[in-house]
Amino acid sequence: MKDGQASGTTHNEISGESGAAVQAGTVHGGIHVGPVAKGIFPGPRQLPMDVTEFVNREEQMARLDALLPRDSPENGQSASASAVISAIAGTPGVGKTALAVHWAHRVRHHYPDGDLYINMKGYGPGPAVSVGQALDSFLRALNVAPDRIPADFEERAAIYRSVLNGKCVLVVIDNASSVDQVRNLLPGSPMCTTLVTSRSTLQGLVIREGAVRMVIDALSPAESLELLRNIVGAERIDAERDDAEKLAAHCAYLPLALRIIAERITSHPYTSLAEFAAELADEHARLDALGIEDDELSNVRAVFSSSYKALNPDLARMFRLLGLHPGSEFSVAAAAALIGADQRTARRLIDALVSRNLVQPVAPERYHLHDLLRVYVVERVNVEETVSVRVTAVRSCLLWYLMSVYNGHKVILPGFHSVPIDIDGVPITPLLFDDVDRAMQWFERERGNLLDALAMAVKTEQFDIAWRLPAVMYGFFELRSYWSDWREIHTVGVEAAKSIGDRYGEACNYLGLGDANWLLRRLDEALVCYQNSAEAGHEVGDGWVEGFSLRQIGVVLQETRQLDQAIEVTQEAINVFQAIGEKRGEGMAWLSLGKCYGLLGMHAEAADYCRAALGIFAEIEDEWSLAWGRCALGLALKESGSYEESRASYRLALATFGTFEDRLNESRALIGVGEAYQGMGQRGEARAYFGRAAALLENLGDSDAADLWERIGPLNDSGL
Repeated sequence: MKDGQASGTTHNEISGESGAAVQAGTVHGGIHVGPVAKGIFPGPRQLPMDVTEFVNREEQMARLDALLPRDSPENGQSASASAVISAIAGTPGVGKTALAVHWAHRVRHHYPDGDLYINMKGYGPGPAVSVGQALDSFLRALNVAPDRIPADFEERAAIYRSVLNGKCVLVVIDNASSVDQVRNLLPGSPMCTTLVTSRSTLQGLVIREGAVRMVIDALSPAESLELLRNIVGAERIDAERDDAEKLAAHCAYLPLALRIIAERITSHPYTSLAEFAAELADEHARLDALGIEDDELSNVRAVFSSSYKALNPDLARMFRLLGLHPGSEFSVAAAAALIGADQRTARRLIDALVSRNLVQPVAPERYHLHDLLRVYVVERVNVEETVSVRVTAVRSCLLWYLMSVYNGHKVILPGFHSVPIDIDGVPITPLLFDDVDRAMQWFERERGNLLDALAMAVKTEQFDIAWRLPAVMYGFFELRSYWSDWREIHTVGVEAAKSIGDRYGEACNYLGLGDANWLLRRLDEALVCYQNSAEAGHEVGDGWVEGFSLRQIGVVLQETRQLDQAIEVTQEAINVFQAIGEKRGEGMAWLSLGKCYGLLGMHAEAADYCRAALGIFAEIEDEWSLAWGRCALGLALKESGSYEESRASYRLALATFGTFEDRLNESRALIGVGEAYQGMGQRGEARAYFGRAAALLENLGDSDAADLWERIGPLNDSGL
């Protein structure tokens, strides 16, 4: 009993934050009010059910593991300076939610104060969740009494941050469409981790809040098969592995699509995977096959639609018109032609689509639309755009490719035939090239698109473009030795020209088809093509086509050892070329005469004809033809025993072909240098050049490589 305290008086004692008050009149004995016992209201545990049969995304899981709280007030260490935020972005259906929820389940024990989860429904189905609704849900889960939750969402956000202060909570904000849906849901506590999933890249969250952005892509082919094996069963997938691989490819390796088809396979145990693969192979039926009618979240088309409907009109138009591009990869410049806009506008729209993960960048100024999204936008453009709009967009894009190829071809082979092109006043800005390297690099990158563009021109019955495209990309396929493709494009070009009765188009494409057959050693077919092109060229009054066709007829006759006829028809070609002032053609014909005389054993005359050709090529500054002529001169000099001069001529040709990246003719020049060294008795040098040529031919898949390796065998030092 303390001093001054009477016996029998009351004694009131309060300790801690009781959160309660007692008011009483007369109380006999003491009142003890203490804090509410901890644990009566457990921390929230709101994570939805974990994903079954999750395919391990090891790299992404490791990056998320780095977000775990490392410091804790309980262990005496200081907390981090700010809360940890990660934004997981990606294409619709790519598995963002699955990754976030799976990782959250795996690490939730690191967050003793609980975990919060909210689906913001930023892309449907149903109306989006407002920030105020989300805060109300979180505050209730954090045991804030309903009557203490204010109506104003900013006040709610302040209470939310206050409640989480000093706590270690994992917050998962799923399916957010914008930064505005997220910002007020971020806790201020440095011990909290926030995981946000969105189809948008949420750039503002990265810039202002320092969020760590992670963009996830579709699964790899191996991971896709693993997912199918986990759901369907390894035995069934392994028994029809080829068809399982086709299924995965048709699903574009998208987890949502793979899970849908896996469920269908499981529900139909007596249907073969081949039947499912055949169903998905039909693009028109593919999205129908990848949908569950009574579940919008398990329907690929519905998932894509929710993203599409969120686009503003300009973006939506850009997105659906991309379905008309002939290839799956496109450049900003090609997209600009497609939508009839300048490149700045096209780039801005594409960047906006990239930020929403509807297209993916694959290289500077180049983008990709994955297969299922491409099927979807083709659906939309066919439904929402008129036939007239579609035809105009496709033609503009095809003309852009045609004119860009034309400009590049003129840089690579300036002396080549100029095909007249009328762009119908279409407002396009084709590419220009200032050197051979850039033109060749562009051709190489666009080769697949050029083949697709040709196919689209035929499909849309734009035959005037269909015959011109092969005619203006002739040199690229020759220089890069894409002979099978070369033969195919000119076969298409001939048929396209015939479809509209264009004899000039027939002449140009028969000439290219003849060259492709000649290089593929289909000499009988080549001869027929050259005869057709010579006839058509003469009929339309095109001396260039007629002259080169005659020259090539001479080449075939020469190779079949019909030398007298070859000389006669080659002289006829020279006359045609001289009549129209076609210098390069005349020079090539002189080379052919030189070859004929060389085969007759008249090597001095052969060398003279070759020198005459070189003089013409130098006059017109045609570097590639000059290199070709130097090889011909090198051969004539070698046959006459002038090995040092032969070697010098071949070396000059080798340097030029290297610049053009013309690997086939580079190997030809290497062989020539090697043969000159061999003639000089320098076998070691000969072996080295033959080896380089054989390696090049092997890379080109040329069967002559094997014969060349056999020639190298005897060339060893012991034979000197």
